[in-house]
Amino acid sequence: MNDLQLKIFTVIKAIIQIDDFDEYYKDHTIRYGVMNYVAKYSLANNKYLITQRCLDHLNQNRFLNHNGLRRGLKSRKNGFTYEHPIPSNRISKEIINERNDIKMVERILKWSDHIVVLTKEEDDSIKKVGLQSKMPDDWTFFEDDVFARYKFSEILKEASFTEIDVYGQVCR
Repeated sequence: MNDLQLKIFTVIKAIIQIDDFDEYYKDHTIRYGVMNYVAKYSLANNKYLITQRCLDHLNQNRFLNHNGLRRGLKSRKNGFTYEHPIPSNRISKEIINERNDIKMVERILKWSDHIVVLTKEEDDSIKKVGLQSKMPDDWTFFEDDVFARYKFSEILKEASFTEIDVYGQVCR
């Protein structure tokens, strides 16, 4: 957990420990805010994972420099995105279920702390199998593979990942 992730974790803790949190969480704006902070926790990591296909794309388009990849370059027009192997809505649900055990909340965030840089085509392949924002049926935290959704994708099922340095403002 880097310094920014620690700050985001502190904010998440403060929100989920609010008195009457259940009532607050019923409001879409509050729920969205929690999910946004959960997503930004992993996006604040200094390293992301990347497929070889996407790394080739970044190199061909000169999106990399001596610092790595600037977070703000992500866009459909640039042909790549940042993807949470476990969707942030699923991570948030687990955190809300365990919100009274802060050590477990921290464990959930650390265990799911991955971002994968994918090409547009790789990202679309997850959507095609209906797993854009959910995990496969019967998937369980801490027991199953963090990358389980990718195994259903024709493009990603055999993909291996390497680490890449990222820098700049966290963007979602």
